[in-house]
Amino acid sequence: MTDAHQSLNSSQRVPLARQDQDVRSVLRPNASHDLYRFRLPFQSRFRASLGRLQANADLELIRDRNRNDRIDPGEVVASSRASGRRVDRINIVGLEPGVYYLRVVPDGQRTRYRLRLSAQETNRTSQQYQVVQKTNAYRVQQGQLPLAVNTQLSRAAQQYARHMAVNDVFSHRGADGSSPWDRIRAADYDYSEAAENLAGGYDTAAGAVQGWISSPGHRANLLAYQVQEIGVGYFYQRNDPGRYTFQHYWSQSFGTPANVSVNPSIPSSRYPER
Repeated sequence: MTDAHQSLNSSQRVPLARQDQDVRSVLRPNASHDLYRFRLPFQSRFRASLGRLQANADLELIRDRNRNDRIDPGEVVASSRASGRRVDRINIVGLEPGVYYLRVVPDGQRTRYRLRLSAQETNRTSQQYQVVQKTNAYRVQQGQLPLAVNTQLSRAAQQYARHMAVNDVFSHRGADGSSPWDRIRAADYDYSEAAENLAGGYDTAAGAVQGWISSPGHRANLLAYQVQEIGVGYFYQRNDPGRYTFQHYWSQSFGTPANVSVNPSIPSSRYPER
């Protein structure tokens, strides 16, 4: 994750357009990051990608919530941590208006890159991002830091929400024998801490989050201080025969990057909570 209390004063302004806006640059081996600033005048479908890499780098979306011109814990809104030279992508449907920063974080090696971003006005917020918003509102209410929505965790959660519906399974153990940790690793997320929540039958994001809040095991995951990032999956299966007929399937994948150590760890005895 982003080092706490780093200054935002070095950011470069980027004009944001409805069409893709490109930034091309080079990160030197001794550079800690490149930082870009932009303003969203309206709720948006926001997309950013970091590609054409020569070495690994990560992408973070940051909001200076307390307006102190520094990156404080809990101010990373979204991240993508693809390994190697794979393209990092951030895609949020319903991102709130405001001033944001994009941070390109190298892995200690020189690399060229192309940063591409765009935003289209929308009055829609995806079911997945609604869960992120409501989860973070509950965490803040309970004295915990908000979580960053992560692209790789989102992939793990979305794939498993669909897997449950298609394979008529509702368990942390997939029909293919996979565990939550297997699925998170398979989505290219290298973690030091990880957890998972599942839900079925709720037709709204609010209902799913309230269901988790009302369950002690799930609530513990929602409020775990050991995790810093989240991914959410939602899948609707209208024709849903079989043992499980929920139609609406939800999954939350939680994680903390492998280079961040948190003690004590999340107890493994929390599973097999659903």
